[in-house]
Amino acid sequence: MYIPEKRLIEKVGDEMKKRLPFLTGWKIGRADKPNDRLAGLLVSARSGGKTYRFCVEVKTAGYPQYVRDAAAGLKKYVAANPQYYPVVVVPFISANGKKICDEHHVGYMDFGGNMKIAHGSIFVSTEGKDRPKEEVPASRSIFSLKSARITRLFLSHPRSVWTQKDLAGKTMLSKGMVSRVVKRMVAAGYAMEKDGKLSLANFDDLLSAWTESEVRRRENKRNYYVWAQNPAKLMKAVAAGLSAAKVEYAFTQEAGALLVAPFATFDIVSLYIKSLDKFPEKPLSASRVDKGFNLTVIEAPDDYILINARDKGGLKVADDLQLYADLMKNPLRGEKQAGHILALMKKTLR
Repeated sequence: MYIPEKRLIEKVGDEMKKRLPFLTGWKIGRADKPNDRLAGLLVSARSGGKTYRFCVEVKTAGYPQYVRDAAAGLKKYVAANPQYYPVVVVPFISANGKKICDEHHVGYMDFGGNMKIAHGSIFVSTEGKDRPKEEVPASRSIFSLKSARITRLFLSHPRSVWTQKDLAGKTMLSKGMVSRVVKRMVAAGYAMEKDGKLSLANFDDLLSAWTESEVRRRENKRNYYVWAQNPAKLMKAVAAGLSAAKVEYAFTQEAGALLVAPFATFDIVSLYIKSLDKFPEKPLSASRVDKGFNLTVIEAPDDYILINARDKGGLKVADDLQLYADLMKNPLRGEKQAGHILALMKKTLR
């Protein structure tokens, strides 16, 4: 998510020329005058005898707070210089970053193929899939498997204040790792630090970024068919079989939502276990299949998912955060339930 600022600025002009090939006569310069400091670059180009002007603010990372700050600054600049169109440029813009730009009515561009420009007669909107090569390694990410335990703690207790010692104890992470992750969270605008105490800065920003990382995360899973009259009875049978085999589990997705959002309907039961090899196929008469399955068993990427599981009517279910993220992996099926769970989580903010 990070590209050094100097290199990022050097790439902006070339990228804009490539994305807007119908414009000519490009002029690109740093905004060095005192009144221009709200914009990093001032860009102009022509088409059909008309000149188009852009004010561009470049950020080294696409964190929501960075995008929000850039958009706010550009709007102030455009208020005094209405001939310019504002554009936020980051290495890679998230779905939340796009939403922030749309809310502020500013354009955006990244180096993963995403762009939205609506300036005069120009309208360009592209969706990208590729991330830039100059990324922070996954092991150093705020949302890597272990690091994300801190995110989960902040989101689960949004009004709490923590010391780094508290975070280390609650997450079972080393003090050194907690220190590194917390510094990046503060720098990204996800957390605030005052007098050695840490607190959540913006629930929506952090939830959106963490959910996006969870949706992208690859799953190690197996699909089975197990005879049952309906999904609810299948859940009870599977839970009994796992308990007999002393295998920890946590229902998720639509099956998990059923236990906290009673009006959910579904056909496939999904659950986490620690290891796929521990799933008791024979006792449950489970047949591994590629099509026509009614049970999906997912290997928990982090034990924290199973540790945080709670009991609902004698069945183990993932916590609200994990349920929300897993439902958002397939919003067409789980959007309603995800919205219900999000509302439950936000009650703690009131």
